[in-house]
Amino acid sequence: MAQVKSIGILETKGFTPLIEGADAALKAANVDLVEWRQSGSGIVSFVIEGEVAAVRSAIDVARTAASSVGEVISDMVIPRPVEVLKTTFKK
Repeated sequence: MAQVKSIGILETKGFTPLIEGADAALKAANVDLVEWRQSGSGIVSFVIEGEVAAVRSAIDVARTAASSVGEVISDMVIPRPVEVLKTTFKK
């Protein structure tokens, strides 16, 4: 994706809801998976990027899907993130 307009993050307790949410998000909207992270104590998260509306839609779908099989801790969408945040998530 040439220009990132938005970043979305979903954080779950356990890997199964994370995978369920990420799968649903990537199928629901034109977004790209940037990465997933393990924070410890079973907390995992994924980061997606794309146009603002697509990321909002994908995170909404991901939250619903993930909560159907486990615990969603938090989610957020950051429209037009500052450059330092974008580079934090890039590998």
